[in-house]
Amino acid sequence: MTTISHEGTTMKRLPLVAALCFTVFASTSALLAQSIPPMKAKALDDSEVVLPKPGGQQFLILVVGFSHKSGENCTPWDKRLFADYGSDPHVTYYQLPILAGAPSFVRPMILHGMRKDVPAVQHSHFVPIYDHEADWKKLVNFSGADDAYILVTSPDGHVLWQTHGLLSDPAYAELQAAVTKLAANPTKP
Repeated sequence: MTTISHEGTTMKRLPLVAALCFTVFASTSALLAQSIPPMKAKALDDSEVVLPKPGGQQFLILVVGFSHKSGENCTPWDKRLFADYGSDPHVTYYQLPILAGAPSFVRPMILHGMRKDVPAVQHSHFVPIYDHEADWKKLVNFSGADDAYILVTSPDGHVLWQTHGLLSDPAYAELQAAVTKLAANPTKP
């Protein structure tokens, strides 16, 4: 009579289960370990914006662009975010055009164009960035200069959710679901 032992099978599966658990933990930890670069900048309305905001209560939604064309792709995101989160006490959002690569003598003209194109009511949400371009590219997993990159972060700047590309209903629904979940349980990202 032959006896079949399950101990060997269990022992063979244990390393696989351990590897799977480690992978899930590592990817979650890697996302949470990513933080936005510290910044102190002026919004288009000349208000000072300091990010991240340790000790703050609002989650951040950041729309990041790296080119003039990406600005066109960021604008639909910005319009939806302003409509849905412009006065939300749990969330604040900013559109961050990264202008580090623009020559300094051209920047005033770029800013003038932005102030003209962006509705005045949204100027406080529009914050040009002049440094840390490489850090921002690494953070958003940069794949194309013309993409819009969207991040949801904790108040202290830890990335909790991200996507990139054109605004679509499914992508926006994912963002809303992430924000709703975070707002419902702010102590557990």
